[in-house]
Amino acid sequence: MKNVFTQTLLLAALLTGTHNVLAESITMNITTIEPAGLQQLIERHFAIWNNTDAAEREKEFAAVYSSDFFVADYDGLNEGADRVNAAISKVQSQHPGFIFTPAPVEWNHGIARVTWGYGPKDNPYLVRGEDVFTISEGRLSSARVFISK
Repeated sequence: MKNVFTQTLLLAALLTGTHNVLAESITMNITTIEPAGLQQLIERHFAIWNNTDAAEREKEFAAVYSSDFFVADYDGLNEGADRVNAAISKVQSQHPGFIFTPAPVEWNHGIARVTWGYGPKDNPYLVRGEDVFTISEGRLSSARVFISK
């Protein structure tokens, strides 16, 4: 009986538009970054992913990624510098000589989207995809990878 009463109250609140009032009172905690700075950050991200030297890559992590940065892709979730660096090495070993060629970044209040090509220099768009990034305190805090080809 208690669950039915709770569900009825919830339904009544939703039907009367109360959810809109509640949503309006939510304060968003988004760190903004200027578009030029975001473009540079994304370029540094792809430079890391194109660098074949794991030790050099790791030196750049703190300037580009938050300490809890993660990459979510079709192979799983990799969080932190060690696991992300290992994931980069794995991708590079599976596709020797391939590089990422990103398009300009598109952004919206703490979220960035970049389409890219991945392939050898003579066919840089052999594989196409899109990354969706979250940004926190001027650094990338997550990347969700979508492969379209």
